[in-house]
Amino acid sequence: MKIKPYTILQWTWGLPQTLIGSAVYLAHIKDGHFDHKGARVTEWDRNAGLSLGKFIFIPRRGGRQTLLDHEYGHTLQSILLGPLYLLLVGLPSVMWYRLPYFRRMRKRTGRSYYSAVFEKTADKLGGRKTR
Repeated sequence: MKIKPYTILQWTWGLPQTLIGSAVYLAHIKDGHFDHKGARVTEWDRNAGLSLGKFIFIPRRGGRQTLLDHEYGHTLQSILLGPLYLLLVGLPSVMWYRLPYFRRMRKRTGRSYYSAVFEKTADKLGGRKTR
């Protein structure tokens, strides 16, 4: 079996997020899984996507390919940013999605969740046209 550069980089340069992703993966080991361009994808019962290093988590239903492309883009950000990924992409992304202040601001201004620079970049890297 040949180990690809994507996997080597995720388990070295992207180690912090890949370790966290592997723990989340193990917690969802009974869910459905498949491989996508070197990433390990889990289909879970949540309404949100999540990318942690080599691991992608997407909802079982609805808009899967679009979200899969976007989340794959986050895995490429992990390779580009290495240990800074959690600080520069992971934390801001979670805050942008979850904090009531940002939810209200997006609703009030009509701004898309995907308008934030770290989300736009994930779309572009994953091959998804920016929304």
